[in-house]
Amino acid sequence: MLALVCKGPSAAILLPMPPLTVHQKLLNDYMTSMLLRDVLTPRDRHSVEQALANSDTDMNALLAILLTRYPNGRDNPVPKEGNIHLAWRFSQNPAHHHRFVQMLRVSPQVFDTILTLIEEHPVFVNNSNNSQAPVEQQLAVTLLRMGRYGNGAAVEDIARQAGISEGSVEKYTERVFDAIESLHDLFVRQLTPAEKEAEKRWMDEHLGFRGTWREGWVMYDGTIVVLYKKPGLNGDAYYTRKGNYGLNAQIGNTPSNLRIVDYSHGMTGSAHDAAAFEHTTAAKYPDWFFDGDEFAWADSAYAVNSRTIPVHKQPASNDPCNAAFDKLLTFCLIMAKLKNIMTEDKQMNQEMLLRLMQRLSGEYS
Repeated sequence: MLALVCKGPSAAILLPMPPLTVHQKLLNDYMTSMLLRDVLTPRDRHSVEQALANSDTDMNALLAILLTRYPNGRDNPVPKEGNIHLAWRFSQNPAHHHRFVQMLRVSPQVFDTILTLIEEHPVFVNNSNNSQAPVEQQLAVTLLRMGRYGNGAAVEDIARQAGISEGSVEKYTERVFDAIESLHDLFVRQLTPAEKEAEKRWMDEHLGFRGTWREGWVMYDGTIVVLYKKPGLNGDAYYTRKGNYGLNAQIGNTPSNLRIVDYSHGMTGSAHDAAAFEHTTAAKYPDWFFDGDEFAWADSAYAVNSRTIPVHKQPASNDPCNAAFDKLLTFCLIMAKLKNIMTEDKQMNQEMLLRLMQRLSGEYS
């Protein structure tokens, strides 16, 4: 069903309307029957007594529809089997850990770490006589859902795989998100002077030359959070240079371990990285985020200033000295990302990554 939305005196668009609930459908059907009854009933059968009786019947019927929690009844419960329990069996044998990763998108060790961090959150405690499902099950269902894309992420499909109801999928996800978001300030925060110094030493060791350049302890880049399809409202604004639809997220992380220390989100995919970067903490509050001569590294899409040093744009990049600097910096940052991929994700094809690193070493040597 579509709804006509006017955007001006001469423009209008059609937007899909949200699906009707079972209660709404029943209310619509009953009110339609009321209308037909009053229109088709012969006049000689109209009376005050009959009208009052019909009114009482209608009021009781409408209240029954509104107050009935399960209009379709629960005589035929939906069969629930699921296979998410296989994840626990996969986690017990290192030979099957890759299957655990395929299901939940994280290793068993990372899963246990997340579980330890969130399992004491009060969102998993209620005052009901019916206790919640175990926290590990709620986390597993959430990760299973987050690891799916497009029509594979349908709530009904996740419910069938997990052996639970659609409503439980929504509740589990909401609770886990609440618990994880409560940890935000524990991990995404300003680095201490000692932590900054560790990053600067890493730059000294890997950049190849020392000096003020070591003050660049953080690097920024944009990434596209891909959407399944074009949004119905202002969809063209989400179109990206890669030919899909998405959101522009800016990530600031440290080079030694790719720890995220700053970010911004909410800009559409068509937004330029330089424009999206203006919403980060580094751009809005540079004197708070940086100390002294500190700055951030970035690629050529970003503007150069005292707090952001990107690689050179043309024609400056054609200068041999600038080109050598750009290649060395690019190699350094790419190597940082590849090393962290090899360290964090044991399921990756490490031979392929080693070959890529060797190829990069040859190109940038």
